[in-house]
Amino acid sequence: MGLNDQQLQLLDGLQKDRHMYYRLAYSMMGNEADALDAISQMTLLVVEKIGTLRSADAFSPWSKKILVNVCRDMWRRTPKALPLDETDFLVKDPGHELDEDMTIRQYIRDLPEKQREVILLRYYMDLEYQDIAQYLAVPEGTVKSRLNRATEALRDHMKGAYHG
Repeated sequence: MGLNDQQLQLLDGLQKDRHMYYRLAYSMMGNEADALDAISQMTLLVVEKIGTLRSADAFSPWSKKILVNVCRDMWRRTPKALPLDETDFLVKDPGHELDEDMTIRQYIRDLPEKQREVILLRYYMDLEYQDIAQYLAVPEGTVKSRLNRATEALRDHMKGAYHG
């Protein structure tokens, strides 16, 4: 398969934006090895499918969506616990300690996949609702409702841990 100059330039952008792709993959996979594996798979898919891309302006969201889908597929095959540093965005009451078995990362891991994704993309990647909607191929309202349900579920779990 021969690539034209524009396609080669777009692929070069993967290297230039490698930290952003790594951060996205790491936020979803929870460890370096799986994040790097996801990026490798995404890169192969991008190279394979770049001929289907209709506009150079769409390359960044298109490639990120591919990465999100690769991470989803990998997560489904082998769910992983999230590292603690990925849940630091949640405020903890300093007067209470959660049992080792009941950590916030476990609560996030136990969320339904669609809720877990929006939590990670919004709070770890600090993405806007519109960007999350684009990566997940859902309406922005769906992102907001999933995020609301996820934060409510986390809040309920935490209340139970502190008062139960």
